[in-house]
Amino acid sequence: MTKQTEKTGILLVAFGSSVIDAHTAYDFIHEKVQNAYPDIEVRRAYTSTIVRKKLTERGRVVLSPAAALTQMADDGFTHVSVQSLHVIPGHEFHDLLQIVRGVNGLPKGLKQVTVGSPLLTEHNDYVRVSEAIHRFSKSFKNNDEALVLMGHGTNHSANICYAGLQEYFRRIDSSIFVGTIEAFPTIEDIIPQLQKNGFRRIWLMPLLTSAGDHVLNDMAGDNENSWKSVLESQGFEVMINKTALGLMDEVVDVWVEKIRLQACGN
Repeated sequence: MTKQTEKTGILLVAFGSSVIDAHTAYDFIHEKVQNAYPDIEVRRAYTSTIVRKKLTERGRVVLSPAAALTQMADDGFTHVSVQSLHVIPGHEFHDLLQIVRGVNGLPKGLKQVTVGSPLLTEHNDYVRVSEAIHRFSKSFKNNDEALVLMGHGTNHSANICYAGLQEYFRRIDSSIFVGTIEAFPTIEDIIPQLQKNGFRRIWLMPLLTSAGDHVLNDMAGDNENSWKSVLESQGFEVMINKTALGLMDEVVDVWVEKIRLQACGN
């Protein structure tokens, strides 16, 4: 019986986006990971069924994590490091863990599949990300201006990560605020804090891996419910920075480091 030759790969897994311009963030992450591991093939998968369907209709096929791992097994990979590009360990990440459990160690399949945690998981993640965003904000924000970060939000218990990140910001920069689209804290929760601290000029920026539909519409859109419109209706002057987390060099380094930790068995 011929012994199977070991072959290692990396699979980057994100929620995905149907907004083509948003893929620049995924491309940037992909490039950084490939440069860090030049001898290992890097592939990607999207967890969102809706996003994958829309992309397929446009002639661009991105596989689901399960399909991507199956394909890698068929292509002779024996060891795969799966790196979550999610921001927090919510529903999408835990679904990914279930998928990996299902394919790990199957006969004539992948011998070992490991999973790297989302961006905000451990203390050091929060320190590095908060400091990276703080430093990045200095490139466009004045000291008398506030920065409001727009996260997604979830009904998963991991939503507490946003409040946790706010505490890390509080210790280094009291002008940075964290909100979410779909959970706590909302933009309405943040407005009283902005008013209390006397801020009149507000920057909005995504706390998302890529700048897709949520950024274009929920954050910076002209509709009356967008964060931009809600803030303007309260008398604030609003500026927009659409730079996503996946385009911030220091933030992406956190994800790259998580892949290295997988290889070390941590």
